[in-house]
Amino acid sequence: MEERSKSLVYKICIVGDGGVGKTSMVLRYTDNAFKEDYLMTIGSNFAVKYIDLPEYPDYSIALQIWDLAGQPRFNVVRPLFYRGAKSIIYVFDLTRKDSLENLLNWKKEIEQNIGAKPCILVGNKLDLANKIKRKVENEEIEYIKSRLKANLYLETSAKDGSNINDAFKGSIYGILDLALAQ
Repeated sequence: MEERSKSLVYKICIVGDGGVGKTSMVLRYTDNAFKEDYLMTIGSNFAVKYIDLPEYPDYSIALQIWDLAGQPRFNVVRPLFYRGAKSIIYVFDLTRKDSLENLLNWKKEIEQNIGAKPCILVGNKLDLANKIKRKVENEEIEYIKSRLKANLYLETSAKDGSNINDAFKGSIYGILDLALAQ
């Protein structure tokens, strides 16, 4: 990475029900890897990725990605991990309708702890939705997107990498646009 005049560090929390593929998305984005065997996140996982964006040539960006455990038994510890987050990536599984509906509970939990933040909505497991059967309709997705006040909606596959970079970049642009406008 070449020397930039300004360095920025941004924390993003990636949230959603257990098993929607948050950890796999982070692994694909940071290491360009995918693991078939899934290990449940305990509390949170943390990753860092350094990025350059051509649209912001004077800035060097360190992205801290906090992958929070989605199981209800971890809701007591999650508030600690939200602190300092500049953006939220809400993730649901395209083959599990309940994981989309539950995002409104996630929004409530987050806003009770850190207030409203720029966010995007991601429907993950596109590879499975194409093979098995998609369980969510576009109208349902649009409704949740509007309730979350998400800036962007993307469908991704951590397995094959589809739209993973775009999802994280979409979150970053939301933060930068807001920060640099001030």
